[in-house]
Amino acid sequence: MEQEQLKQENGEDDGFQDDSFQDDSIESLEENAPTCPICSVSLAGVAESDAGVHVNNCLDGNPTPLPEKKDKPSPVTISSAHFKKPVRPAKPAQSQPLGAHTSSSAFSKLMTSRSEDMAWANAAAAENASRGKPSYTRTCPFYKILPGTNIAVDAFRYGAVAGCNAYFLSHFHSDHYVGLTSTWTHGPIYCSKVTANLVKQQLRVNPEYVIALDWEKPTEVPGTPGVMVTMISANHCPGSSLYLFEKPLSKGPDPKLQRILHCGDFRACRMHLQHPLLRPDVQDHITGKNKEQKIDVCYLDTTYLNPKYAFPEQEDVIKACADMCVRYNDDPLVLDSLKSESAGMANFVRKDSQPTFKQEDSELAIKQEPSDTTELKLHNNGKLTSTKAARLLVVVGTYSIGKERICIGIAKALKSKIYAPPAKQRICRALEDPELSGLLTTDPREAQVHMTPIFEIRADTLDDYRQGYADHFDRCIGFRPSGWNYKPPSSRLDTPNVANILYSTSWKSSYCIKDLSPQRGSTNRAKCFGVPYSEHSSFRELSMFCTALRIEKIIPTVNVGSAKGRERMKGWADRWIAHREKNGCFEVKDW
Repeated sequence: MEQEQLKQENGEDDGFQDDSFQDDSIESLEENAPTCPICSVSLAGVAESDAGVHVNNCLDGNPTPLPEKKDKPSPVTISSAHFKKPVRPAKPAQSQPLGAHTSSSAFSKLMTSRSEDMAWANAAAAENASRGKPSYTRTCPFYKILPGTNIAVDAFRYGAVAGCNAYFLSHFHSDHYVGLTSTWTHGPIYCSKVTANLVKQQLRVNPEYVIALDWEKPTEVPGTPGVMVTMISANHCPGSSLYLFEKPLSKGPDPKLQRILHCGDFRACRMHLQHPLLRPDVQDHITGKNKEQKIDVCYLDTTYLNPKYAFPEQEDVIKACADMCVRYNDDPLVLDSLKSESAGMANFVRKDSQPTFKQEDSELAIKQEPSDTTELKLHNNGKLTSTKAARLLVVVGTYSIGKERICIGIAKALKSKIYAPPAKQRICRALEDPELSGLLTTDPREAQVHMTPIFEIRADTLDDYRQGYADHFDRCIGFRPSGWNYKPPSSRLDTPNVANILYSTSWKSSYCIKDLSPQRGSTNRAKCFGVPYSEHSSFRELSMFCTALRIEKIIPTVNVGSAKGRERMKGWADRWIAHREKNGCFEVKDW
């Protein structure tokens, strides 16, 4: 459809260039054109001033020839090829400091470490120098290319990479697919079915380049040295994937394998530790005895690799938010009761947002915040209560995809539908989630739960959103779900030992309704909450993940631009591996 519209705009469509129609029109015009009354010459196409001069000269007996007709220039036809970007040659990636084989000698490890440090520094310098420049001028850094393969992961911003025969996309978030456009022709893109839907629908990438993989099904990657890939759920956003690549290093029916795990963005969980392809020990299919199962290299999501972060479980945060919405929906004054139940709720409602009522002023005060559905009365004890529950609007901040689970949890608790703007609805349909699809509605007044971009959720603008539906909702709660909302206890050390992180109860964060506290700027009508709901692994979860699995080498993928940050992350990776080698693998039962 887009190409057809472009043809029409450029005059290439057959319906706009029917020569027979144009010739008939010209002949008809010439037959009916005016002529000179003296010499009868046709004045068709002659300017009025020139025709007047000719007729006057004929009347004076001095006829003059008409000016020669100038042929109209033929229209310039611009083909769609004119708008295509020029084909750029593939650019070599940065030299790979990680060898396909690893040596255990101390000298080899020392030299490899120095080589990696230089490669990281060069990659960071190149990234800084290439900011704002087109993709074809950038050099793909080594940590985007898997060692010993022809495979790139989340490397679309670098365009065509020389020697790369397979491009993998971990999930549909813009910081991972940036550079991927409708003009992509550099090679096959491997991803999950949901991600493939979005790549084709939102980015209009040619479907012939998009290959959807099946979950948990080993698949050989064409154009590589026999590499098999298995896709595992990343527990991040819909369609997000971990990729386990296995490359044979020898021949025979049971060859030695190089195993590389790429995590993309993920929220580590028990399922990952128990996965048959990841867990540290498996049963040998020949001898029946247990044997160690190693991961040679792990590309790790290091977004929150900082001891500051130990998130509560997602289910706990969802339940706390849902419980709050149910209680506030049933009783508009529930926040007052919660405030008296817990010292942690002492600041739940701002003091300056709670007016002091006198008996004679109560009627006036109620008029200041009118409600179509709630009747507030002043009891003898001087407190306001509601005689009829008003209808609550819940606004949840989401990304283009992500945070859907918290919306579903709240909607199910309220027995409500979910409203999303048309663009978000279209994305939700591509997720192929029957539960979410069954809850969606296009009528914002039918749903108590609304999805909106997370950056639009602010305490000072939340009531403005509600005012658009004031005929149906008389108060509003907004949630901003993000790991950045997590606040660690002041008693937690900045440099704890690994055993403390893994097993101390102070690192096992809980969350309930009493932990919810409205952000500054909230009012009685509209309360905004920042909640520590994250779809990335926290520092404690990364610690458990890396000490539970037999990971030999960790490559960070986030926050790698700073030498100091890389050194800090490497220090933690070394400590995790040392703890595992000394104390054994972390067990799922201690999660």
